[in-house]
Amino acid sequence: MTKVYSHLSAEERVRIDELRNREGLGVRQIALRIGRDKSTVSRELRRGLWFASNENDSYRPYRPKRLKTGAWTARPFYSALTAQRKA
Repeated sequence: MTKVYSHLSAEERVRIDELRNREGLGVRQIALRIGRDKSTVSRELRRGLWFASNENDSYRPYRPKRLKTGAWTARPFYSALTAQRKA
């Protein structure tokens, strides 16, 4: 038998966004709540990573050590809109 794969819908991406950013759930808990495999959720979280300083898809790998606060030190978070655009 072959497995049938389906893409995540925009609604599922929004739900992942809510569960990850608002409720702070991990990959396994999100997968259980939306009925998807944990590897699917993990890939989706990587695809939808958004950095506070990445509004225009700019990439800046250098981070000065003296910079202690602000957008460059903010933790990346999942954005359903970013993930939908990349998909």
